[in-house]
Amino acid sequence: MATLQKIRDKAGLLVAVIGIALLAFILGDLFTSGSKIFFKDKTIAFEVNGQPVSVEDYFKKVNEWEEFQKMVSGQTSLDENMTAQIREIVYDQMVRERLYSNQANKLGIAVSKAELNDLVHGENISPILRQLPFFVNQQTGAFDKEALINFLNTVNMPAESLQPEELAMLNQYKSMWLFIENMVKTQRIEEKYNMLLVNSIMANDVEAQTMFSESQQNADVSYTVQNYYTIPDSAVTVSEAEIKSFYNNNKSSFNLPTAMVKLTYFSKDLIPSDEDFAVVSSEAEKAAQQLKSSENTATVVADYSDVPFRDVYVASNSLTPEQQNFIKSAAVGDVYGPVRVEESYEVMKLMGTTSSPDSIFLRMMAIPSNMATDSLTNHFVDSVYNQLNNGVSFADVANSLNPQSNGGEVGWVREVDLASIGAAQLVDKAFSLPIGQPVLVSIPGQHVILQVEERTAPIQKYKIAYIHMPVVVGEKTSNNVDNELNQLVSNENISKDFNELASKEGYSVVPSTSVMATDFTLAQIPGTRTVINWASNGKKGDVKKFDFTDLRIVARIDDVIPAGTTPISEVSNEIRAELARQKKAEKIISDLKSKNLKSLDEYAVAMNSRIDTVKFVNFNTQNITGLGFEPIINAIAGYAPVNQLQGPVKGNLGVYVASVNDRVQGTDVYNAKAMKSQLQGSIAYRVQMQGNEVLKSKLKVKDNRFKFY
Repeated sequence: MATLQKIRDKAGLLVAVIGIALLAFILGDLFTSGSKIFFKDKTIAFEVNGQPVSVEDYFKKVNEWEEFQKMVSGQTSLDENMTAQIREIVYDQMVRERLYSNQANKLGIAVSKAELNDLVHGENISPILRQLPFFVNQQTGAFDKEALINFLNTVNMPAESLQPEELAMLNQYKSMWLFIENMVKTQRIEEKYNMLLVNSIMANDVEAQTMFSESQQNADVSYTVQNYYTIPDSAVTVSEAEIKSFYNNNKSSFNLPTAMVKLTYFSKDLIPSDEDFAVVSSEAEKAAQQLKSSENTATVVADYSDVPFRDVYVASNSLTPEQQNFIKSAAVGDVYGPVRVEESYEVMKLMGTTSSPDSIFLRMMAIPSNMATDSLTNHFVDSVYNQLNNGVSFADVANSLNPQSNGGEVGWVREVDLASIGAAQLVDKAFSLPIGQPVLVSIPGQHVILQVEERTAPIQKYKIAYIHMPVVVGEKTSNNVDNELNQLVSNENISKDFNELASKEGYSVVPSTSVMATDFTLAQIPGTRTVINWASNGKKGDVKKFDFTDLRIVARIDDVIPAGTTPISEVSNEIRAELARQKKAEKIISDLKSKNLKSLDEYAVAMNSRIDTVKFVNFNTQNITGLGFEPIINAIAGYAPVNQLQGPVKGNLGVYVASVNDRVQGTDVYNAKAMKSQLQGSIAYRVQMQGNEVLKSKLKVKDNRFKFY
């Protein structure tokens, strides 16, 4: 009983504890399961037909493409533009795979193994493979099947004998090939799907005959036009009710495929201060002194200049204006500078002068050397060199070693062009060689055989040691700018009074700029994708400073508009302009009709315009000279009676009054088969252009990538 009483005494507490435990359990379950909802968009790159593609899967493919691009291009890093292109290629392909596999499964469309092999290995190579840069001959720009075969041989090579790093590269190649193969397969499915659509819309005889007849009625049309801009906006009134009505009746025209952000921002260029110039000026003085006293000119240039030393003679027309002025009066050994040129300092020394050809026409063969096989390589090089000395054509020998070498032809080169290879002895040999005499030069890593076939007449040339020292923004200067901007951003009123506070400090504010969440740059400023990414994922009123190499940007989010139907507030000005244009047309037409004008001349005077004429216009003319796309003139040219005034009528640019002066019947002979084929081609083009976008809309493709980069 005592125990029971204790339980009763504690009942309230127990109920509370149990209640809290149950609440914790329920909330815990809610938050756990809810996290899948709350954080769903944080893990999904995009969706197709409700099926998500994870950020991990998307970026894995992007990284594979980036690494592959580096390998085939020999680059160690990719610029922003190339990275953006790769992201779009991968996204487009992954979306297409899902769009068309969905349709293919419904319709029974498939690509057989034999068909895929033909697209990859056979006679009907896929256009995708023909366009990929790593299967294109760099000299001719044409598809190189041999390069494709070599790539496939690499992909299919046995992995057992490979080193770990080689195996990793092979696996990367295989992964890339699977992706490329999927691209080929998807494109073929897309072609079949589009062909089904195209063949369901057939051009008929009546349509073909009508289109042909319209193309043969070529008219000369005289017209006068009163442009809409001649009527001030104040002359017509567009009410808010009219704007709302137009918006409600045309909502499908205001679709927003992805989120849009409105930003107010300003930018601040980082410019070197006087102190920065003084620092570089002092260093330039030291460089000039060392250039005067040191015998090792190349070392001095390497220590101070951002432009490497060129141990070559160049013509005066290849020199900068400063260098040209220097050589006019300089003697060998003279030093000029330092002198400030815009945002840099220059120092130069005349090393020597000579008289020699500016350019030579050169053929060249390069044979790699390897210490492990030096004796074999030397023997081979000697045999090649002996063939040339025995009179065998240099071009024939070069082509026998490499059929793609174009006879070893390098073409016309200057000393500076050869020096870029990095071997000074090549320059000395090439520019001192007798015409037609081959010479063998050994440089680190390869043996090079040269032959000069032609040279220009000797001219005066100069060798200059040139030191270029740009003035860059110093740490103190950039810190001063950052401190100033940080102080502005930290103002408690910055969100509310952004324009006023920034303008007060002298910054030029760009107000209410609209950017799509998928845009890559803000106002075409390179590297500003980070600003758009931040804004797309932020909230109204957020303010942030962004640091770029030579620029600072401070931005405020004015609004974030989600994907869907664009709010009326964002398109009201656009609608107002369209409605105003319609009302201007009505006003112009009404005013002209009230005057009972009888001739084109009278209309031209009343419209404060002039009479113009367009020739050979028919109903199908797409672009009318001086007017562009103006369907009302097409209609008049095709169907109006000759010498009879038409109008006033509303057009795209303004109100027209026109008259057909003459209509000439074409002499082409009707070919039903050819005309129907032309019409069918036009249908196919429209289907291919529009089909993919319609599928994206119907299957509700949702792009979330802007949330991640």
